Amino acid sequence: MKSNHEGNRLAFSALLAAFMVDFLGYAYIVPILPEWKSQFSLSSIEATALVSIWALPLLLFGPLSGRLTDKFGAGRVISVSIIMLIFSSMLYLVATEELLESTIPESGFWVLVAARFMHGVSGAAILTAGLAAASQLWPNNFGEMAGSLIGMATVGALLGPVIGGWAFEIDASSAFLILAGITFIALPMVLNASKDIGHGESSAGIEQIPIREFIAHPILLRIGLLIMFSALATGALEAGVPLLLSEPPMDMGPGKISLVLLVLVMIQGFGGWWWGRLVDRSEPTRWMIVGWTGVMIGLVAAGIISNQMDDKVGILLIVVMLSVFQFSVAAAQIPMLPMIDAATSRAYGRGSAGLAFGAFGTAWAAGTLIGPIFIGALHDATGEWSLSLGLLAIPGLLGLLMTLRNRSELRSCYNEEMARRAMKVEESE
Repeated sequence: MKSNHEGNRLAFSALLAAFMVDFLGYAYIVPILPEWKSQFSLSSIEATALVSIWALPLLLFGPLSGRLTDKFGAGRVISVSIIMLIFSSMLYLVATEELLESTIPESGFWVLVAARFMHGVSGAAILTAGLAAASQLWPNNFGEMAGSLIGMATVGALLGPVIGGWAFEIDASSAFLILAGITFIALPMVLNASKDIGHGESSAGIEQIPIREFIAHPILLRIGLLIMFSALATGALEAGVPLLLSEPPMDMGPGKISLVLLVLVMIQGFGGWWWGRLVDRSEPTRWMIVGWTGVMIGLVAAGIISNQMDDKVGILLIVVMLSVFQFSVAAAQIPMLPMIDAATSRAYGRGSAGLAFGAFGTAWAAGTLIGPIFIGALHDATGEWSLSLGLLAIPGLLGLLMTLRNRSELRSCYNEEMARRAMKVEESE
């Protein structure tokens, strides 16, 4: 019989693997976007919309995935989701090879849309179920564990463009077979640890909280808006940067674009781990303020530089400023995960962790969905990347102002819940 410590260790390893392959698939297509744009004669907004579609299921079904997690358990939900990820990888192959063109003309783009949507459904469930499981397995150091999970997701997002970009340049068909194979490796780990991750409770044992309660609660609503602001900026850059780098004077192909994305995402992954450790040692709002400030500095500076310089030094400086953004946005995002956990527990008890993260996954998805479409539409209208980057600082400013205005309430909510949990641990000992 496994000890509780061994079970938690297996659960943590499986969650790390699930988050890694989930976000590897999310980012895998990013350096391929310019190739698909050419292959299917897409506009900028159509190409960036392929990134946004991943977040659409989380926007639509986030609360539903949370309810399924609460009822059936995170282990079962994540296991089914990994299988769906494998299937969606094969749909990318069908679309890229235009295997249905002989029977359904111009079907390639719509198969891509279907693949991306299915990938988003499974990805939404993994994100919701994984964070809900972590909040229950490690309630007193959730900041560090959530930071580690998001950090591993960032590793997946880091490896995705690198593997996807170079694999696609070598052989387009093999690229998606590789994606399916990497995802399949995680399946035995998740199945083996499914019970340790959580098999849920009967619906009678769960307090069913209507989603409108989360919208009506003032603290939860503000945290949701903060998440949306940060996701809008990151989603816009994830879609916009490859298109920026593929155009003159950069003229980079998928391989070189993947290397730039490698650096940017590596910095964000390190930031997720770093800020997660700091959150557990002190209240989160101070790091959120640091993060929002860095987000604005990085985006405004990148916009100014891209407008003034077009040589190699200018390109390097743009990458540096985008790196400042990547590191800073982790400081804005990671502290909000334990804030969600603490605020939900304080308001409703610990019966609906899945629903809580599903609800706030919806907020994250709203930003991720709007961001790529926003930057794609703006570039189609103006043809200026400098203006697009500069305007992305506006959500950062809104996030900073909202954090400063509500700092006292956010800090009080977090500190009171952490004190309650510490007292509970002392009583059990």
